[in-house]
Amino acid sequence: MVLDTAVYCSRLTAAVNVISKRNFKAHWVAPTLRELQRRKVIEEDRGGGPKIFHRSTFLEWNYDAEIFAFSNRLGEKFNDSSLRAALTHKSYIERETARLSDIGVESNLQFQDNEALAQKGGEIMSKFINGYLRAVFTQVPEELIRAMHDFLTSNPTLETVAKHIGLGDLMLCADFPCKTETYVKSFKAVVAALAESSGEERARIFVQDLVITQLYGQDVNELWNPVDPIGNLTAILKREGKAEPEFRLIRQAGSNSILAVYYVGVYSDKNFISEGAGESLEVAKEMAAREALKKFFHTEDSMRALPFGRQLKNIQSKIAQLENQPNVPLSEWISPKIMSAVH
Repeated sequence: MVLDTAVYCSRLTAAVNVISKRNFKAHWVAPTLRELQRRKVIEEDRGGGPKIFHRSTFLEWNYDAEIFAFSNRLGEKFNDSSLRAALTHKSYIERETARLSDIGVESNLQFQDNEALAQKGGEIMSKFINGYLRAVFTQVPEELIRAMHDFLTSNPTLETVAKHIGLGDLMLCADFPCKTETYVKSFKAVVAALAESSGEERARIFVQDLVITQLYGQDVNELWNPVDPIGNLTAILKREGKAEPEFRLIRQAGSNSILAVYYVGVYSDKNFISEGAGESLEVAKEMAAREALKKFFHTEDSMRALPFGRQLKNIQSKIAQLENQPNVPLSEWISPKIMSAVH
């Protein structure tokens, strides 16, 4: 019995030692880790955030496989040479040429940069976007079409799209992280490469699915700020043979406080058109005029959702037809002219 107790105590001591080694660390470990974390935070703050490495620096990097996966991920068919050119920025060729020259190697790189493709892709994309907007927003003036077009083709919008489809890991450029202009140029070049590889119809659908969908959730009226909404409303009513707009105070609240709000209605020929609210009568009148213009242009907050995907199959021919046919400008906008253009 004494022997069994001794064996038991020995085994218990060994178990305690194993547990201690597993669950307890030396006193210096925690302070050291905290100090390393503090230095890491300071270094990242100095460098503008955590350092990001391009995928080409990874050991398992295979550019051919990445190109193949990119095409299949998008569900598009590209000519291999066109896609590679679309993803090659001229800064990459210049850097590689200089690097080879520095080590005494003749630089005869067989690379094509994406300058020409980006120029072509920008023109193609602009044409496709205009066609879609004019086919869907049939009753808005051309000025609003232009404002929406400029939003969709702006650098921030196209950079967002380019990042979301993973161009940052495929673009060959001298700088990383890549600049906004590099993202935009590469995306435009990809559009041109797709048009060359699979035809303009596939490129048009590609732009609709990736770029024009950035309008979803946007208030299109916020993209265009007419200088004189009351004057524009007056001019439209006059061209339609109606009386000038008459603004009437409907109700108000807190007029003697900093939270004052006024509701103004706009009428023409004693017919109610719309109403607006503001912190002063002048602001309320302007907002009422803007609401009236929304009704004329059919861009109210309750407007139908924009068509995408299969909903566009029946109007693709109309979109192609309107690519080079501008809407009526604001200075000539009148309901009968708009209705005749729609029908």
